[in-house]
Amino acid sequence: MNNKIHILDCTLRDGGYVNDWEFDSNLAKGVIDGLYESGIRVIEIGIMGIGGEAGKSTKFSSFKDAEPLLENRKKDCKYAIMINQTGFENFDIPNRSDKTVDIIRLAYFKREIHDAMIFAKSLKDKGYEVFLQAMATFMYSDDEIDDMLKKINDLKPQAFYIVDSFSNLFPEDITSMANSVLSRLNRDIDFGFHAHNNIQMAFANAIAFMNVEDDRKKYIDGSIYGMGRGAGNVPVELLMDYLNRRVKQYNIEVLLKTYQDYIKPIFEQYFWGYTHPYYLTASKDMNSVYSWFFMNKGIGDIVELNKALNMIKDSSKYTLMKDEAAEVLIKIQGGKSEK
Repeated sequence: MNNKIHILDCTLRDGGYVNDWEFDSNLAKGVIDGLYESGIRVIEIGIMGIGGEAGKSTKFSSFKDAEPLLENRKKDCKYAIMINQTGFENFDIPNRSDKTVDIIRLAYFKREIHDAMIFAKSLKDKGYEVFLQAMATFMYSDDEIDDMLKKINDLKPQAFYIVDSFSNLFPEDITSMANSVLSRLNRDIDFGFHAHNNIQMAFANAIAFMNVEDDRKKYIDGSIYGMGRGAGNVPVELLMDYLNRRVKQYNIEVLLKTYQDYIKPIFEQYFWGYTHPYYLTASKDMNSVYSWFFMNKGIGDIVELNKALNMIKDSSKYTLMKDEAAEVLIKIQGGKSEK
């Protein structure tokens, strides 16, 4: 394993799926300072989106709303924000400056590649380091991966990420996918990986990724205590401990105190981690949002949930199809009422 592996912490962004991004500025600043003091040097401070209240959320409707979190920025640290290709036109992106983040992570689905490359070029022209996040990378065929990487090599972003969006991959899958990408990705482009933990493979998959032989800079995402959508992400403290085995560079005690002071109260109010509903979506190669949808609509029985998920068409597994899910809900709940 080379020494060019960098942890990117995404607590304030991916963790926001747990508490609807309700991190007020003081809490967010405390998390950012704690991450920095523990040794993390790439910190994602939130996501662009509609509905977050300025000063009380890490979902930002404008770049100006994010400025308070960068007031204590450190010169040897880089700060990131995520934008989803869907809905990007809602935001005015200023030129990069000492008041903006350094990195924009652009997340896109397969059908959005063409538009994502155009948008990414505009972000590069504004001075940002662009990280391209190919969501649900496992759904690309080999030819589609090849075509995408040709476009990416022409664009020359700072980094390209493979993403285990549905958390249905195992270490051998990650190793194979990473080697396939590396054989075609321009050597000047950094490489990253974002894992989820629905089948408790996030840490194992992260280790597999970190141990893929390549001398370019690599990024591995993690969050404090694994805070994130569904079953969560790789706990950043585990990544730190693993990398400290090679070169001691992270202060885990500081990170644990940051968890205790800022994240533990959120965990006690909400919950994230391994559960059967999110295991089920991963086992069916489908977006975990379906379990979230059905549970929030009253399906609490795990057997009924499994039946509902089985009724979703293969062609609809990529993202939530509300009309189809609603029809399934009627069939499941209607069947109950007839008994």
